[in-house]
Amino acid sequence: KPLRIDLILQPDSHIQAPKNVLAFQQPNAKKQRRISERAAKLAAMGVLPRREKLLQLRSAAAASGLSVKEHPVANNNPDRAFYDLWSAGTPETADPYYLEQTKKKLVKRPDRLNEKPSVLPAVEVIAPGGSYNPDFFSHQDLLREAHEVELKKQKAEEKLARQLAVNEDKATEESTFKEQVEGLIEEEEIEPQEPEGDTEDTVMGPTATQEKKTEKQRKKEKAQRIKVKKPNGLVGEVVTCCSLIGIESVLFFRRFQTPDLDVQLSDELASSLRSLKPEGSILKDRFKSLQKRNIIEPRERARFNRKYKLKYSEKRAFREIE
Repeated sequence: KPLRIDLILQPDSHIQAPKNVLAFQQPNAKKQRRISERAAKLAAMGVLPRREKLLQLRSAAAASGLSVKEHPVANNNPDRAFYDLWSAGTPETADPYYLEQTKKKLVKRPDRLNEKPSVLPAVEVIAPGGSYNPDFFSHQDLLREAHEVELKKQKAEEKLARQLAVNEDKATEESTFKEQVEGLIEEEEIEPQEPEGDTEDTVMGPTATQEKKTEKQRKKEKAQRIKVKKPNGLVGEVVTCCSLIGIESVLFFRRFQTPDLDVQLSDELASSLRSLKPEGSILKDRFKSLQKRNIIEPRERARFNRKYKLKYSEKRAFREIE
């Protein structure tokens, strides 16, 4: 006989328990039913699905002995055909307009973009004498070339010094003595002599006064003076035109300066690469190469001008140390 507690816990409702809906559901049942209905409708119209068409074509090709379209070979298959990355490749047979629109063919590059600003190579090979273990004659040729460059610089400096030298006469003993004695000897004052004859009858004419020139006349005279100095020169004409309109023109032109040769003397040559000391700078070499090939203009380094003076303040800790 069951216990009373078990009888109390037993369900005594007359309503049936709900069914488990998840046990009767199928995944994508509505979608599968719609696909099957559409396939039946197309089959009634005589339209076969793509899978059936391919199957029929393959069976027909096998029956007639024709080659069936092969599937692409997997990448991990060692028997697959080898692709040469640097080969010329097959020419494109598709429509050029289609290839350009689909970005498979680049637009024709203008010829002016293919023109190089200079015929010089991007990286110039140094002379044989610049090697870490050069031949004797090659090294002597490089030293001779560096010597000629330094000789030209020295001659240019001497020429500039001669041009800037003061051409005034040097002081002699006589001029020095006159300068020392000046002011010590009192010179006799010479009284002005009166002209002979009656001065009352003479009539003094009006003094000639120079009329003040206008600004236009002064500019015209200045332009004439500049034109006389530089009659046949483009710079003179430009300065003349600028001076006529009252604008100061500063014309400057910087030429490319060839960098110094990186050369070592005979006693500085290293016996091995381990003891070799680097010469020059790669960054400066590339910068000079860009200037030499007309890619950037020759320029000078901008000078640093301090806007405000530096202020020095004495801290407390510094005073305590003293």
